[in-house]
Amino acid sequence: MARDLDYLNEIVTEVHPKTYGGVPAEVQQAFRKAYNDVQYVDNVLQFYFLTQQVMNALQDGHSTMLFPDGPRMDNLPFSYAWLEDGIYVTSGSGWLHRGDKIIEFGGRNEQELIKMLHSFLSVDNVYDLKSKVSLSGILTSLPYLQYFGLIEGNQVQLVVERGNEVIEGKLQMKKILKFASPYLTRDRLDYTISKEDDLAVLYIDSFAALDETTKSVIRDFFIDVKSKQVNHVAIDLRFNPGGTTLVENYIMSFLKVDTYRDFKTVNRYSTLTSQYTYDFPFGSEEMQSLDSRMITIPSHEYSFNGQIYVITSFQTYSAATNFAVKIYDNNLGLIVGEPSGSKPSSYGSIILLELPESKLSLSISYKWIERPYTTIKNRYEDVLQPDIYVPTQYEDLVQGRDPQLEIIKKLIREERQNGQAPILLRR
Repeated sequence: MARDLDYLNEIVTEVHPKTYGGVPAEVQQAFRKAYNDVQYVDNVLQFYFLTQQVMNALQDGHSTMLFPDGPRMDNLPFSYAWLEDGIYVTSGSGWLHRGDKIIEFGGRNEQELIKMLHSFLSVDNVYDLKSKVSLSGILTSLPYLQYFGLIEGNQVQLVVERGNEVIEGKLQMKKILKFASPYLTRDRLDYTISKEDDLAVLYIDSFAALDETTKSVIRDFFIDVKSKQVNHVAIDLRFNPGGTTLVENYIMSFLKVDTYRDFKTVNRYSTLTSQYTYDFPFGSEEMQSLDSRMITIPSHEYSFNGQIYVITSFQTYSAATNFAVKIYDNNLGLIVGEPSGSKPSSYGSIILLELPESKLSLSISYKWIERPYTTIKNRYEDVLQPDIYVPTQYEDLVQGRDPQLEIIKKLIREERQNGQAPILLRR
């Protein structure tokens, strides 16, 4: 494990842009603590928790240790969704009912949970934290409950609100498969067009690859928008964790915009990154900077010239957030929904590596990506705030409502009544 720490130290020092020109004091301190504490570690799972504390010091949601594969362990028998206004039970067990709002978990309230989890997880902001904790089931997983001291014996103490009641009880771990929340994940690449609403919606839940299927759906979408003479397009990125910028650029190519300003990027070259990415020619400069530049979009027969909406949520991350930021910064449309899970300017473009002894896997960024228009006001923003804030409430999940799309349809109706286009609210 000491050899693995040496290798991890080498990775962090040579790859991450934050350590260029010197390793920050907080990262050095995290390594010193890890070298000291490794003598008390007995297994790979404990070593995961130790090394994740080091990665957390980078304060980069893309740079993290990956939870090790292993035998299935006990879990708390319920699922949950961490929404804007709190943690809600989405499938219950015993005395714990669906719809209960958790106000204390293992003796900690919501803000205490956020502070505790933020000190461990690699996240970009509090919305990213809520998303990752929900999707990975951290609050129902035995290793995490033990690590954070949220469990006593085989039970966890919960306090919930149910209507006007406050109910306290304990929930016991069980040897069952994790409950998967039906509300928090989706895998969709398709579209709908409503001539009645004058709205076309492209649902794209991944920018993983610009393959022929992805290109075909996007192309067919804009062809149908043109043929049906629809004037409003919504790009739904609420369940999109990102991927390659090639997908976002392909979508941009269908917008009737003469030019737009792109991101500034700074790539950090190292021997390690050169082995895993084609971004660098051999022997290139250690830091390569590509300034923000104006991109020209050639007009074509399917170019869309109407109103653009981009729908975002806590799960909108990485390249998906980048797309929303491009639209926002270039004043090309309206952002509707919830704050993004990643920062408008952030570290990104990862390589995946494995520690040689423990075989633990990790991801680490080698690039700094800066928003198209950086100002004194937005330089340190850790989230892209929507123009029109529309949170998802628990009742929306229960009733199957889509509050973000409902607001967009309402805006279109008002536009028709007033006979004018929507006003971009932020300028």
